Amino acid sequence: MKPIQEYTKQEKLEAILEYNPCRVERNAVLRYLLAVRRDNTEQIAYFESFGDSVHNIILNVRTYERGTLFGYTAKQFDEYGWIRGMLPIVERIELDILNTIHIGQSIDGTYAVTVGWSTGGAGGGSHPSVWDEPIRDYKTAVKQGIAELEQRYAYAMAHSSDGTNYNASKIRKLMTKLKEVKQWYLEPKQLSLFEFA
Repeated sequence: MKPIQEYTKQEKLEAILEYNPCRVERNAVLRYLLAVRRDNTEQIAYFESFGDSVHNIILNVRTYERGTLFGYTAKQFDEYGWIRGMLPIVERIELDILNTIHIGQSIDGTYAVTVGWSTGGAGGGSHPSVWDEPIRDYKTAVKQGIAELEQRYAYAMAHSSDGTNYNASKIRKLMTKLKEVKQWYLEPKQLSLFEFA
């Protein structure tokens, strides 16, 4: 299949109109479609610098533009032609192996927070990326991660009658451990002027 850059104007229009975007992709698809309809060579070149197909272009444009919120300006494609929006993890705050706060940081110092959680058979998680909300300060990032785990555990405890997915004993242990983490990271520490032997 030839790359979209080699299509005629009519073929490009057909390819764009055949693409079935999800709701969040519609704006990018419309911008690309209007650029082709209006023969806006600058905008067409912008979009087509992101890939060889409508699908590739739209996903990469959206990831690139979202990445600008985190200070990313370079187009960095992986070996498959995709722009990955993952942020490097600068800290993992572990309650146990499956219950973790992941704090990612971009090149401009902006943070993103995700959590991994498990309360028996139920659980989930993700890696910090440009699709998370940008957070400017580290302490706020930690607070957000703790708050998200607190919400997950509160929901799980409220539904602990389902012992398979929400193990009440495990949830209580996790809540205790999370309280310790909260004290360690968020409460002021007493400093001592003298060290006693």
